[in-house]
Amino acid sequence: MNDEKNKFPGTFVGSQFVKYIDAKEIKGIVETLGNALSQKYQGQDLVLIGVLKGSMIFLADLAREIKGVKVYIDFVRLQAVGRSKENHGTIMINKDFTTNLMDRNVVIVEEIVDTGRALSFLKKRILLAQPRSLEVVTLFDKPYKRAVNIQPDMTGKKIDDQFIIGYGLDLEDYGRNFEQVYYLKYPN
Repeated sequence: MNDEKNKFPGTFVGSQFVKYIDAKEIKGIVETLGNALSQKYQGQDLVLIGVLKGSMIFLADLAREIKGVKVYIDFVRLQAVGRSKENHGTIMINKDFTTNLMDRNVVIVEEIVDTGRALSFLKKRILLAQPRSLEVVTLFDKPYKRAVNIQPDMTGKKIDDQFIIGYGLDLEDYGRNFEQVYYLKYPN
């Protein structure tokens, strides 16, 4: 593995980040999820909707693992505005899906589900388009962080209450390209 790709910049304190999930484990999780989607939607069409920016790497790898299914890909970008310690803010759509979802199988692809607020908003938004089916697949899940009652249909791995970066997850837009996942040892 190329350690240069997983190198932290000088502005980060590298000793504060600990390797949490290696690339081999991630690959195995993605293969398992891809196989499950392949079996479930064999011979059918499937629209994968990735939530930007974090899901992009997971979605790309997942799509390549889906076999025997005609896969279409679209993206949305959501933003929480007005969020504070006292207020959860409002979810806004910065980029909406452009694919016609009516009477189609749709899977929302998330890199991580924690509070579930944005995911709940997105599911309601997609249901307005009247898909045939709607499911959520997530690479990582923090179920104890849930603020709304929502559960992914397929989960790669439940994780501890860690701030993680790598494999699409970021810290100030850095670290998305890491092949492994790291957690912040001393969160602020």
